[in-house]
This record gives sequence, C-alpha cells and structure tokens, in this order.
Amino acid sequence: MLRPLQLDDAADHLAGEDTELVRWLSGGPGTEETVRACVERAQQMWANHGPIFTFAIRPSACDSLAGTIDVQLDQPAYRPGQANLAYGLYPQWRGRGLATRAVNLALEFLRSQAGVNSALIRVEPGNASSVSVAMRAGFTLVAHSTETADGHDWYEHEINPTTARG
Repeated sequence: MLRPLQLDDAADHLAGEDTELVRWLSGGPGTEETVRACVERAQQMWANHGPIFTFAIRPSACDSLAGTIDVQLDQPAYRPGQANLAYGLYPQWRGRGLATRAVNLALEFLRSQAGVNSALIRVEPGNASSVSVAMRAGFTLVAHSTETADGHDWYEHEINPTTARG
C-alpha cells in the first residue's frame, strides 16, 4: 500500500538506506537532519497539492516501511502532462514485487490527476532491477541514455490513452 510519507518514517527511512539506494536514487548518504528535512519538504508538498508527492511503500501485511516512491508532476525537464516516478526499496524488501506494485499504485494515483497523460521512469544505465520494474509495470523504452540530457534511459507508460498526445 502507499500512503504519504510522515515524520514517523524518517528513522526507518534512514535505517533502510544502503549503497544501492544511495547510488541509484538519492545521490548521497542521508543523515538524521537531511532525512528529516526531506520528509518535512514532502509533507509541505502534500499540503500544497504538489507538484511532488512522496509516498511511503508499505507491505499490506505489516506496518513496516519498505521504501518510498515519488510522483513528480509539472517538472521543467518533461513535456506538459508527463509525470516522473522515482522509487527505492530497502534491501530486505527487494525481489518481492513491491516496487512493481508501488509503480502500479502510483499509476492509479496519476489517473486521478487532471492533465496527466503519461508517466516516465528514468533509469541509469546498468540498473537492471529498475529496468525490470518498468517492463513488468508495462512501460516502454522511449529514449536511450545517449539521447537524453540526463544520461538515463527513459521508459514511458500512457496514463489516459484517450487524452494522450496523438
């Protein structure tokens, strides 16, 4: 299940961080202060109705924090109506299908957002796990890292095909 990230999640988030999460997602190791500030920013975004919504990923069978997923709307690097998804799971939760389920739930959330017609997952070359998640969730490779300004492979999923670009 997904729910908005809360301050109570900060300690679990910091404890779940490992080298893979730092390498593929956050770009640097967190501290109590930086994680708390990140969660506070996430809460402010929720209060302001975006443009970024950070969810806690929780297995439905327990109340543990398994990771996070960001739904980023109205980002300058993307087309109007295109949302970006960024996610990460803590080591003990990987390989169980939770990332794919979280992406699918994020797609459901995006279907409720006016004007959103596609979702994007940007994957650093070499991150085979994220490629697998994108493919299992029905995303299609639309640009290779050599074609993008950020050096990532871009995978896209249409949200509302009847309102998507032609």
